[in-house]
Amino acid sequence: MEADLIFVNGKIFTMDAQNLTVQGLAVSGDRIMAIGSNSDVESLSGKNTRKIDLKGRVTLPGFIDTHVHVDCAAVNTKLATSCHIPPVEYVEVLGSTGSKDAILNFVDQSAREKDAGEWIIGQGRFSLEFEGNSPSKEELDRVAPDHPVMIRYSAHSQLLNSKALELAAISKNHPTQEELDKVAPAAKIRRDSASGEPTGVVNECIDWIFPKSSPWKYEDLRRAIRQTCEEASRFGVTGIHEFVSWPESTRVYQELYRNGELPLRVQLCPCVWGMMQTVEMDALLNLGWQTGFGDDWLKFGSAKIFVDGEGCDEHGIGEEWPRIEQERLDTLVASAHRAGIRVIMHATSRDGQEMAIRAIEAALSDFPREDHRHRIEHFAGDYWPEGLARLKKSGIIPIPTPYSSLGWYGDAWLDSNPSDEKVVPYRTLLDEGFMPPGNSDCMGTEPEALNPWWSIWCVVARKTRAGRLICPEEGLDVLEAIRLYTNYSAYAGFEEASKGSLEPGKLADLIVLAQDPFEIPVDALKDVQVDKTVVGGRLVHSTR
Repeated sequence: MEADLIFVNGKIFTMDAQNLTVQGLAVSGDRIMAIGSNSDVESLSGKNTRKIDLKGRVTLPGFIDTHVHVDCAAVNTKLATSCHIPPVEYVEVLGSTGSKDAILNFVDQSAREKDAGEWIIGQGRFSLEFEGNSPSKEELDRVAPDHPVMIRYSAHSQLLNSKALELAAISKNHPTQEELDKVAPAAKIRRDSASGEPTGVVNECIDWIFPKSSPWKYEDLRRAIRQTCEEASRFGVTGIHEFVSWPESTRVYQELYRNGELPLRVQLCPCVWGMMQTVEMDALLNLGWQTGFGDDWLKFGSAKIFVDGEGCDEHGIGEEWPRIEQERLDTLVASAHRAGIRVIMHATSRDGQEMAIRAIEAALSDFPREDHRHRIEHFAGDYWPEGLARLKKSGIIPIPTPYSSLGWYGDAWLDSNPSDEKVVPYRTLLDEGFMPPGNSDCMGTEPEALNPWWSIWCVVARKTRAGRLICPEEGLDVLEAIRLYTNYSAYAGFEEASKGSLEPGKLADLIVLAQDPFEIPVDALKDVQVDKTVVGGRLVHSTR
């Protein structure tokens, strides 16, 4: 049998159990047919076989991002008004260039370009750059009096002008906290202490402002998502666990799948409780879906539950509050667990993580099930030995978020914690036998996070935005860091039999690099370029 495609003269890291490095790889259909020497794979070549000479370049399994919001990143980078100060880059000096005047100029320019009444949604990561010097509601009113304006500090905290508050039905006396909790659990509307009027700053309120629908036109959303998926593939991403934000996004992925336009594989992970809730748990259960329903290109992955908030507001590191009562969380987790649905829980605080562990422990006690692979997102932001022991006992996967925790929030963490306390302890996790998967949590607030090499750099270099070392003893070597995005990510998606390593019979998802990450300086890791991305034997990205 002849191969459809062969690669020769490469430095192919298979990432298999033996850590084999080979010269050649052969593909038949969408699967790897063989690996070995040049002569091994060339013997499978026929008259119709395509041949790619790797010319010594490093080749790896395709990367899988197990926690990403491509739809949010798409609208925030393609459709929203960019308010990044400075323009998207990794600044060297913390807080040295924040300017509310620059943001007001962005909004003013956008107001001149848009029709009256059209939303202006400004996007940028401001929480650690303003040092409290953000625009006010009144200042936004001055530059855009005829437009509703939202400035997103993050997915969790926003600033609205008066027109946006009016459209969201937010006033001095409305909504009450009880009314708000019915739509957006644990949301907060900041009000002036003297007048009681809303200041414009809101937390966890996105579902109140845009209840269960996208503020964007479907065709614009479709175009933006497709383009962002293509960008991810250029960074070497061949699969994502997509935390969809709106029902329209799920429709977009189905349409791209039907039309053969997906450049990467997608696991859909809708939210069933908390911010950007897209489906009620009962409705999901009534469908009868289980984790893994679908095919190699598009499948149902998990149900997401928000246990708490971000732990950050426009002034930096702030409060974390629970979105849900323990009893309600226990019920949601137990019902999903019994139905064969893997649960993913957002829990940034120690209290939230305690609640998440309790809920899974209770579900397992009532209905024991092997290999459930329930996950806690943002776990291990700090070192919690008791929590790790309970995770191991219950088979829970901890998912740290390296780029935001180390890069963006690392300086604030160093300034507010004892110097001997661990943060994002990857070395400890691996030594304890955990397999934390690679992930970006990219929503467009830091667009560069979509590129896995930034997270790999964070895990290896252990540096903050300001260049300060943060718990360097918890760093990994380059091979270990790459394993997060390959072997461990495949395992986190129940896909280790078909992805994560380059072995015969597995899907032909692989990337060819322009630089050798094992030979370059550590700080150059974030600049690694991907020459080719192959998904299922199909070339979806190539620079040459």
